[in-house]
Amino acid sequence: MEQKKIRIGRIVNCHGVKGEVVVLPLTDDNRRFHKLKKVLLELPGGRYRELAVQGAREHKGNILLTLENVSDRNQAETLKNLYLCVNEEDAVKPKGSYFIYEIVGLAVYEGDICYGKVTAVLQNSSTDLYEVTGETGVFYLPALKSVVKQIDLEAQRMDVEIPKGLLD
Repeated sequence: MEQKKIRIGRIVNCHGVKGEVVVLPLTDDNRRFHKLKKVLLELPGGRYRELAVQGAREHKGNILLTLENVSDRNQAETLKNLYLCVNEEDAVKPKGSYFIYEIVGLAVYEGDICYGKVTAVLQNSSTDLYEVTGETGVFYLPALKSVVKQIDLEAQRMDVEIPKGLLD
């Protein structure tokens, strides 16, 4: 069985003339790029190409990566808009947190009432929001410990305490 690939960044540009690429991080911890030895370049058609990481540094909120066999700007240009991934076993996951793909699809319960499933995770503010879609429509649940009481990945269930007024 093929391993799940986790997207950790997207190449958004080139930097300089020696083949460095500018990566928009899709991770909460940019330090993870400094420890990377290899990365999987996600190619069209669901294919991947493994590349060794030769260097990483932070620059204006992004990451500049030097990749194996990418030695000039022309080569780096061909990588624009491609995603960088790692195998799930190589992913860095802080204790007590979950990957977005693990959260999407969970059934959301308050007691015995199922409100629907998590259909998306929005990361636009200081607190993630879980988009919950059910029979009564869509609502957004803050990803706070006071709201999300338990996540059971095996049972595909999230137990919550919905804040008063949220569904009014």
